[in-house]
Order: sequence, then C-alpha cells, then structure tokens
Amino acid sequence: MYKKGQIAKLIEDALFIKNKKQYLAVLLGLVLSSCSNVQTESKAPVEKDDKRKLGFGSIAGEDFLTFGGPKKQGSSAPNATVNKYLWKASLQTLEFMPLASVDAVGGVVVTDWYTSAQAPKEKLKVSVYIYGNVLRTDAVKVVVYKQIQNATGAWVQAATDEKIGVDLENIILSKARQLKIQDSKS
Repeated sequence: MYKKGQIAKLIEDALFIKNKKQYLAVLLGLVLSSCSNVQTESKAPVEKDDKRKLGFGSIAGEDFLTFGGPKKQGSSAPNATVNKYLWKASLQTLEFMPLASVDAVGGVVVTDWYTSAQAPKEKLKVSVYIYGNVLRTDAVKVVVYKQIQNATGAWVQAATDEKIGVDLENIILSKARQLKIQDSKS
C-alpha cells in the first residue's frame, strides 16, 4: 500500500520523467502491483414489480393497491450507488490535492488545481468518476487536466498524457482491492 507522500511523488515523477525506459518501469511496476485475486460481488437483478413491493404497504393483497413509501432502515444517509472501496481509495489517492467538489452518491471527485514545487509553471486538475457498486476495472475513470503558464503569465490548457490517468486508475484499483481484503479479514 502506498503512503501519503509516495502517491504525490509518483504523480510528479510520472509528469516529469524524460526517460521513457524509466516511465515504462514505473508503469510496469504499477500494473504488476495491482494484480490481485479478488472476487467481486454481484446480486441477482430485481424485477420492477419486486422493487415496488419491497418498501410499500398494501390493502387487499399484494397486487391490488399499494400505498406508503419505502421503509426506513435506520439511517438517513443516502443509498450508496458507488463501490465504497473505490470511493475511499479515490479519496486516499488524491488526499494531497485540494478538493473542489465531492459527490458520494454520484461517485464524482473533482480536485482543485494543484501545482507542485518541481514545476511551478504547470498545474493539474483531476476528476475521478466511479460507475456502479462493483469493484471492477471499468468502474473507475480518471481524467487529468493540465495547464501551463505562458510568457504573459496566463494559464492555458495543455495536452495531458492519458497514461497519467490510467496510472491513477491503477493506483485507485490497487488501493480498493487492499481495502476490500482488509475489510474481509476483520
């Protein structure tokens, strides 16, 4: 598991590596470290009528007239529609960056612009999107935006290597797997 400062250093190193062999070695290390034998959870699909009947009362039989609302289950928190391990791993991975927006129900984390001491004329912004409540590789998408400061001092959009986003996805997935394994042991 990565420590707090290691992820920031990894991102900075990935952004500023000039040697392609070194970058490939880092990428290969991330890919190999994310390999794990974790089984995912899945539930049987529920029919529309079954969903309707789960939380409602009835007069004169189950299919005649239903009334009321869903039964409360002791918590006023919104239902989680995203995987809790991916969510927690995303927040832990990006904890060194200031957060601009966080939506736990929608599964979106957006950071504010981040500038490292190594490159004061470049700044990054990261958006993480978590899809669904299953821990799978296609359940998380990371988009990285980059701006550079031009000669006049204005910040302009710059091209970002998509591999940075993929590397962050792999880090998040690896952390999520570790969190799930730790959770199953306790």
